[in-house]
Amino acid sequence: MRRSAGYALFVFAGFPALLGAQGFGIYEQGTCSMGRAGTGVAAPCADGSAIFFNPAGLAGAKGAHLTVGATLLDVQGGFTDDIFQNKTDLRDPLLAVPQAYLSYGLTPKAAVGVGLFAPYGLKTKWPTTFDGRFAGYDNDLASLYIQPTVAYQVTPQLSIGGGFDIVLGKVELNQRLDLAQAPVPLAGVPPGTVGIAPGTDFANAHLEATKTTVAAHFGAIFKVNDQLSFGARFLTQAKFDYSGTASFTQVPTGLIVPADIVVTPTDTIHAGTPIDALLGAPASLGGLDLFNPTTGVFRSQPVTTTIKNPAMMTVGLAYKVGNGWTLLGDYQLTWWSQFDTVALVFPTDAFGVLSRTLYERYGNTSGFRVGAEWAKDAKWTFRGGYLYHDGAAPAETVTPLLPEGERNEVTAGTTIKLTSALTADLAYQYIRQNDRRGRTREPLSGPPTTGMNNGLYTFHAHLFGVSLGYAF
Repeated sequence: MRRSAGYALFVFAGFPALLGAQGFGIYEQGTCSMGRAGTGVAAPCADGSAIFFNPAGLAGAKGAHLTVGATLLDVQGGFTDDIFQNKTDLRDPLLAVPQAYLSYGLTPKAAVGVGLFAPYGLKTKWPTTFDGRFAGYDNDLASLYIQPTVAYQVTPQLSIGGGFDIVLGKVELNQRLDLAQAPVPLAGVPPGTVGIAPGTDFANAHLEATKTTVAAHFGAIFKVNDQLSFGARFLTQAKFDYSGTASFTQVPTGLIVPADIVVTPTDTIHAGTPIDALLGAPASLGGLDLFNPTTGVFRSQPVTTTIKNPAMMTVGLAYKVGNGWTLLGDYQLTWWSQFDTVALVFPTDAFGVLSRTLYERYGNTSGFRVGAEWAKDAKWTFRGGYLYHDGAAPAETVTPLLPEGERNEVTAGTTIKLTSALTADLAYQYIRQNDRRGRTREPLSGPPTTGMNNGLYTFHAHLFGVSLGYAF
C-alpha cells in the first residue's frame, strides 16, 4: 500500500499545527484572579488558586479550603478571502474550562494542596464548505494538569512553594482531503491529467492521540513590608511523545474519468469510469486501493511525533495603598520558540516517503498585566484589570487551526461572601485580537511562506468565570 499511505500526509500536516495551538493559552485558571486580569504572582487570591498562579502563596494558609469553578469561553471570529471577499464564520460551541483547588494549612508556616487546571487548550470548528477544511475543520486540544503542591514560609518575608504536574494530553483533528492535491497521481498519471478541480473532497480524515507526561512548578514570594511584595513563578516544559492513529472515510465525488487513460500496454482506464470506484480499485487495475469498496473505509495509519508545551515564567509585584485597595502588575514570558519544527515519523513507512519535518517557527511571547482590587467590606470585593500580549505564530503559520495574534483584554470581577464559610466569585473578560492575515492550506512540501496567505482572520471572545469556595 505504498501509494495509498501517501494520503496520510494530509492529515499529519495539520497535526502539529493544532498542537501549536497552545499559543491559545488559557491563563484564566481562577475566577478571582481572572477578575484582575490574571495578576497575583506577588499576592495570589486566598481561594487555593495560588497552586497555579504561584505555589508559594499557599504558605500561611489556615485550615482547609476547597474551590471549584469554570471559565466559559464564547469565541467568535471568521476568515475573509482575498479574491471573492467571502466571509466564513467560526462555529465554535460555548466551551467550559474547569478548575479545582484544595489546600490545607499544616502549620502556621507550612501548607499543602492539590490543583486541577487546563492552562493550554483549543477548540476550533469551521463549516465543511470552508477552504480551510483541508487543514482542519473540527479540532480539539486539551492538556489537563494535576498538581500536588507544598509551600513553606522560610522567614516572615520569604515564602517558597512547588509541585510536580501530571499532565494528560489529548488531541483530535478532523480534516478533508483534496483530490486535486493528491500527492500520489492516479495509476502513475501526472496530477491534472484527468482534470480534477481544486477543492474536490474525496476523503474525511480523523485523528486521535493521547499521552500522559510530567512537569514541575516552582514559586517564591518576598514581602518587603506590609504593603509591598514581589513574586515569581516558573512552570517547566511538558514534553509529549504522542502516538496517533488516523482513519479515513470516503467522501463521494460523483466524478467520472473524462477520457481513456492507458495504464499499461494491456490495461486502460476507460472514459466514464467513476473516479470513486477507481479510488477503491487495486493498483494493478489502475486504482489506488485507498478504500474498501464495500464499506468506504480505509485502514488506519499510525504516526508518532514529539510536542512540547512551552515553559512559562511570571514575575510581578503587589502594593496595598490603603482603604482596602491593592494594585498589582505582572509580566509573563512564554518560551514558544521551543515549538519550531516537528518531526513526523510513520513507523510502518518502509519506503521512507511519509516521514517529514514540519516548520512552525513560533517565537517567544510577552504578556503585561495590571489589576486592582478593592475590598469594600467583609462581604464584597471588586476587581478590574487590563492585559496585553503578542502572538506566537509568525505570519507564515497563521492557519484555521490557530489564527492567533496580538491581543488586548479587559476584565472585571467580584467576590461575594455568602456565609461565614461559603464564597462565590464571578468574573468577565473581553478579548479583542488584532486582525491578521493568514492562509487556509498547508504546503505540500517544504516550509510555508507568507506568499501562501490568502485572506484575513478576525477574532474576539467573551469569557465568563464562576466559582464557589468553601472554608472548613
